[in-house]
Amino acid sequence: MKNNANIEDLKIAYRYKSNRDLKFTYYIFKILQHPNLLNILTSLTNGIIKYNLPFKFLVKNTVFKLFCAGVNIDEAFSKINYLKTFKVKSVLDYVSEGEKSDEAFDNNTKTIVANIIRIGKECPGNYVSIKISGLESPEYLTNCSGMEFNKDLITSPKFDKLMRRMDLICNTACTSQVVVFIDAEDRCMQDVFDRITETMMEKYNKEHAIVFNTLQMYLKDRLTYLNFLLHDSERKNYVPGIKLVRGAYVEKERENALKEGKLSPVYDTKKETDDAFNEAVEICLREHKKIDVCIATHNTESTLHAINCINKYNITDHYTKVRFSQLYGMSDNLTFNLSSNGYNSSKYLPYGEIKKAIPYLIRRSEENSSIDGQIIDEVVRLKKELDRRKIC
Repeated sequence: MKNNANIEDLKIAYRYKSNRDLKFTYYIFKILQHPNLLNILTSLTNGIIKYNLPFKFLVKNTVFKLFCAGVNIDEAFSKINYLKTFKVKSVLDYVSEGEKSDEAFDNNTKTIVANIIRIGKECPGNYVSIKISGLESPEYLTNCSGMEFNKDLITSPKFDKLMRRMDLICNTACTSQVVVFIDAEDRCMQDVFDRITETMMEKYNKEHAIVFNTLQMYLKDRLTYLNFLLHDSERKNYVPGIKLVRGAYVEKERENALKEGKLSPVYDTKKETDDAFNEAVEICLREHKKIDVCIATHNTESTLHAINCINKYNITDHYTKVRFSQLYGMSDNLTFNLSSNGYNSSKYLPYGEIKKAIPYLIRRSEENSSIDGQIIDEVVRLKKELDRRKIC
């Protein structure tokens, strides 16, 4: 097994794309380079949500096509099976955010459960991602985060329904041997997410991690929380599943803190976030006998740091203990070169109705435009590969 990866081999990175798909991806990222064009696209997607404007066709054939796996589960499974031919796994995510009714929450639960069962039967080894805000309203979850996680909260009818939904999902995942990643969202909901996920990990993560919590490392408290999980899991005898991300709500968190007159929960600089992320990688890989980790990053330095740690701590079973993941439509140089070199790598595959996917698409577009050099690097790589194919 190879210990290192040439993560800039563009022939491997883009071999899954036809010439037509490669050109399409190149032109979409060129659009994302221009703030004015991005603002127009964002306005159109917002208009679909607020006013039901007839621009779904445009969205479906631009950012949706690049960043999403399809409008239905069969289209998503087609992508899963295609990626499988390149030894790339998938993290299936049914996008449904901001629902308001119990009926919607129950329907989302049924959909997630059905997806887990299908993954387990047809595509074992792949994963499912869930958002707790798809199982209960963000307003209620925010209120819960301000409460003590005690008997009064746990036994309340509304919270009991949420826990039953979560337990059904996690129990199905355990039975089907399908890993579930529980997404992080706004910081105002994170405390209750942590408690819920800890409860599920303690119940289902006995021999290895089935349930993973997501730590957004731009939050100042996450290194402390990571160390808490290490001690808590030893005390309660479970394997913590940790998914490390930098975070996707940075501007929103800063704006909310400013409005409320509070200190921002996120680091002030990108370097502080990078340092926290890399320190978390070091901790998780140093403690690899106690932790299962997913390193979800588009950052080249952090990826190389993780590979160096795998070698440094002699993690011979890294394929089962250490996962890498990138968003569908981004950082193909990492995903496909990692898989080609024997590492466990995956693509995050959101799917669902275009209207429901729009909040996700807006975050992806805004996130790309706010990361220094991210889009430029994508465009440069795509252009190099287009030029190489012309030569060949």
